[in-house]
Order: sequence, then structure tokens, then C-alpha cells
Amino acid sequence: MTEYIKCSHCGNEITPDSDFCPHCGVLFAAAGTVFCDLHTLEPGVGVCIICRKLCCEACGVRIRDRFFCCVHRKVKVEEDWAEVFRSTEISDAELVKSVLESTGHMVQGQNFNSIGFIWDGGGDSPISRSNINKPAKVFVPIPEYLDALEEIKEWRSVEEFHDDGLV
Repeated sequence: MTEYIKCSHCGNEITPDSDFCPHCGVLFAAAGTVFCDLHTLEPGVGVCIICRKLCCEACGVRIRDRFFCCVHRKVKVEEDWAEVFRSTEISDAELVKSVLESTGHMVQGQNFNSIGFIWDGGGDSPISRSNINKPAKVFVPIPEYLDALEEIKEWRSVEEFHDDGLV
């Protein structure tokens, strides 16, 4: 049975032999001197929690106590879940959710319930959802984020291929 210790930065559980925390991206002293994957002469200051690349001060950023590379700094993260899709169309979000589940991803949805009527003539529509800032969101565990994006891209390209009547 694996024993865990707490990350000294974020308090999440990690293995005792970890060189960095997969939850917050902090590098531990035990990792020794490491260098940025992009700027190979610069010392690494953190590990992107999305792609696991070592980053220096120039190409990494800490957002809400989590470390990201510049490419993934805009990924929305809640606890240990990364937002992989968002839409004001619940049906689109439900399709993405089912595609990801069918490929073995753990998935959580947010704002999938009906929002009811907002005003006379308004209702559970894309316009009313965007007006109250309640789009449907699909989340996957952070380590699955990049694979989930690829699954969505592949699914969409096949869907567009079928829509064009090419199959």
C-alpha cells in the first residue's frame, strides 16, 4: 500500500518520492537543480499542472497557487478538475460529456440543469444562459485534460466529416 505525505505548499497528498506536486506544480528541493524545458539555461521554478513541463520565471505563471506554463495559463481549474468544454447549448455539452465517458474519461458536468425562465419570452436558451453567465461546463481530472481535448477534436472532425456528406 502506497503511503502519502502532504505537499508543503498546497496540503494535497503526494508520494514521498515526488520531485514536484501534481496538484499545485511546486518543485521540491529534493528535485535538485532542474532547468526549464523551453529555456534550457534557465532554472526551473515550477511544473505546469496541465502538461507537466518544467518552466522558468519567463514562461511559467502561478494562478491561484497553481503553476501553469504560458500555453495552459488560461485553463480553468477547480480543485483537481480542468474545464475541457463549455457551451450555452446543453445538448452540445451533453454530447461532449458522453463522448469523453465512452472513451474512458472520468467526467463531471456543471450547470446541466434547466435554468427555468429568466424573463418573459426568455428561458433555457443560449441567450438567457449567456446573460446569466451559466454555460454548461464539462470537467475532467487534470491529468486527463490533454487527452480529453484530443478526443473532442477527433470526435468533432469525424462529426464534421459526416455533416459534409463525405461518408
